[in-house]
Amino acid sequence: MPDYQQNIVPTFTRLETEDLKVLETAILRASRRSPVGVIIPAIFNDLSSPAMLRIIEELATMSFVKRVYVSLDRASVHEFQQARQIMKPLGQSGVLLWNDAPDVQNVVSRINEVLPVGPRGKGQAVWTALGYALGKAEVSVLAFHDADILTYDRGFLLRLLYPVAHLRYQFCKGFYARYSDRLHGRVTRLFYFPLVKALRDVLPKNDFLDYMADFRYPLSGEFATFASTANELLFPSDWGIEVGILAELHRIARPHRICQAELTARYDHKHQNVGGSADEGLLKMASDIARTFFSQLSAGGCILSHDTLRAIKHTYLSHARGYVRTYEAFAEMNNLQHFDHHQELATIELFASGLDKAFVEFNDLLFGSPLIPDWRRIEVAIEGTLAELAQAFDHAGAGVP
Repeated sequence: MPDYQQNIVPTFTRLETEDLKVLETAILRASRRSPVGVIIPAIFNDLSSPAMLRIIEELATMSFVKRVYVSLDRASVHEFQQARQIMKPLGQSGVLLWNDAPDVQNVVSRINEVLPVGPRGKGQAVWTALGYALGKAEVSVLAFHDADILTYDRGFLLRLLYPVAHLRYQFCKGFYARYSDRLHGRVTRLFYFPLVKALRDVLPKNDFLDYMADFRYPLSGEFATFASTANELLFPSDWGIEVGILAELHRIARPHRICQAELTARYDHKHQNVGGSADEGLLKMASDIARTFFSQLSAGGCILSHDTLRAIKHTYLSHARGYVRTYEAFAEMNNLQHFDHHQELATIELFASGLDKAFVEFNDLLFGSPLIPDWRRIEVAIEGTLAELAQAFDHAGAGVP
């Protein structure tokens, strides 16, 4: 999507003049001073999928990547052993982290006794891998991405890393278009964007909301940052992780040091079901995202009364329904054959019910969204924990497969 539009967050779109060799040469040079690591959270089904096999194949050829940390979650001993074989093409750079290893879970449990780390999930898998990387102190720049990317290629990671490794931005968020024969990204299109618009309409002017509205694909799982910055990040343990991380960056960094980069012309990965209740699928994701927003806004001094929350819900519905007409025209103009007007509206109504759950949880939970404490605080509270975690992973078989 080549354009020059700039607002709050510096935005780098792709132009046809792009030269990947130039990007790679610059990153390789920078990596000698600031070694690069990649963190990939995965369950075994994702790790053993054709998508991840392609990702491993690509990463194995990238000499500018010193370490690839795959955070394997909810895996049996047998699956862990299989995963070690899958990781072999990465050679010395590949590090398989088995989160279910008894020694690792013992360290996490001891942390949890002092500082609650929340429920298991993607957020915790990212957090443990980050703890290992910080404990080993082998890399200075970290890129994070998912394991199920079907459209992954060399340029994907180069574009994500370049603004941080070479241009020295403090944080880079990836964005892209998601479509096949239809528009994807339902939570982003039909929930996040109209919700943020509703929040900006209902609440007084708020710099945080202006900043959150400026991201092209705020729910993408791809970002890059310095290890020193990641050390200070609080990670939501649920599906609010992407919103929570962007909110954390707004707290600790100036917006002009945060950027977003277009990673690929089209992105595809496995697609989740909407879910029949607020405890599963995309419906849970929407509810967690909303609760994270409410928690962040409340922490910034916004008073969210019952009447305010009701106004937000109705304003959200109005905006989301209006967006459906726009997306229908968008799909038609781009010759996408499948667009179900009724299903889009039904999804919005389900997401609105997720708002109701988010309202209740926001009022009931003492600290709003469950947050995993940042590693900087953990190391102060329980000195030596990073080294202990790294040792536990190594004892379980991390390192060269």
